Amino acid sequence: MWRFFRELSRRDIVLIVLPLVVLLALALWGITHYVQPAPPKIVVMSTGPLDGAYHAFALRYKAHLAQYGVTLELKPSAGAVENVERLKTRKDGVSLALVQGGIANAENAPELVTLGSMFYEPTWLFYRTTRGLDLGNQLRGKRIAIGAPGSGTRAVGLSVVRAIGIAEPPTVLSELGGLAAAKALEAGEVDAVFLVSAPEAPAVQRLLAAPGVQILSQRRAETFVRRMPHFHKLTLPEGAADLARNVPPTDITLLALTANLVAVEDVHPVIVDLMLEAARKVHGGAGLFQRVGEFPAPRDLDLPLSSDAERIYKSGPSILRRYLPYWMVVWVNRFIVIGIPLLIIAIPIFRNIPVIYRWRMRRNIYRWYGELRLVENAVRRGSGEPATHAERLDWLERQVDRQWVPHAYSAELYNMMAHIQLVRDLLRGAPSNRNPREASVGGSKPPSATP
Repeated sequence: MWRFFRELSRRDIVLIVLPLVVLLALALWGITHYVQPAPPKIVVMSTGPLDGAYHAFALRYKAHLAQYGVTLELKPSAGAVENVERLKTRKDGVSLALVQGGIANAENAPELVTLGSMFYEPTWLFYRTTRGLDLGNQLRGKRIAIGAPGSGTRAVGLSVVRAIGIAEPPTVLSELGGLAAAKALEAGEVDAVFLVSAPEAPAVQRLLAAPGVQILSQRRAETFVRRMPHFHKLTLPEGAADLARNVPPTDITLLALTANLVAVEDVHPVIVDLMLEAARKVHGGAGLFQRVGEFPAPRDLDLPLSSDAERIYKSGPSILRRYLPYWMVVWVNRFIVIGIPLLIIAIPIFRNIPVIYRWRMRRNIYRWYGELRLVENAVRRGSGEPATHAERLDWLERQVDRQWVPHAYSAELYNMMAHIQLVRDLLRGAPSNRNPREASVGGSKPPSATP
């Protein structure tokens, strides 16, 4: 093959090899343009308030991805509702976010996918009173901090207070959330605080430890679960928050949502792998409401489950991720995506270069046979002037003699010259030692120019 390329002239390279190389370059451009060959080095994630659980967990994801050279850029937000809007519009390049169950679904966010549920987010209703409250008429007319605009807490809280009929005055719904709401409850500025957050959230931890603050137990939790399927019924056991102080003093029934890791539909497969690996480390242990290995899991699939996440849940990390370092996985994936398709295109192209070249070399010689056949037929019929035929044969001989061909094709060139001489002998009436059929150019058809 290399010997063949060394024999090519510059003109042949321009006419044969260069167009094929251009075609190959276009194929490479198409592959790299429409298929992302390597995972991005920077991934943007919308989190939540700086004092919330979402942001705290995202910081731990960030530390895990940094081990592999991937920067997880965090964008604080008001909460889950704003996170969904950022994902849908890809504002600031956001491609990942934590979102509460019941906020996004396939109808209102068809361009998003879920990577699974990461942890439970109980709905906490903290209040200050000497006697227990009921989620109903006893909250009517109270000042309730129900979450900041754009937060998932506010969206869920509004759905709850509307369901039990206390959303209208005289009830006062305050737009406070997180630590600001917790401090307002401690200061007596509100009567109750509604939170939707993991127990690790600073606001939840503060109010669990606050003296005189109680947690509302949801007596009608089963009703809510049946009416609103995205809710789960959980139990906070007696003393689970603080054994020494026995907080809470009795078992508390809570409603809970799941926090889901949501992504844009074209999220890179390697990023899915890394994020779920981080989630297993952050959320895979035991907690107040979960067993070891319970999360992450493909639950509450209001959004379609990413195909890459589904593969990981069923079969675990890819074989490459199990046995190869991350940087090598990146290069192997790049070769699979770019190298293999390119080889599939390139191998037939370069295998056919000699065939195309052989066809071109023979064509340079065989294209004169049509002219020679016309002269032969005219001589045999006795039409035309012999001198004209002789001049035409001389001209043909000069044209063929000017043709440059590699040594490998000299036989075809000399064969053409011999056929010209045969017709010249026929014109002169000279006897031939060949039989008439063999002496005829028409009867001795040249080899096909087709390779």
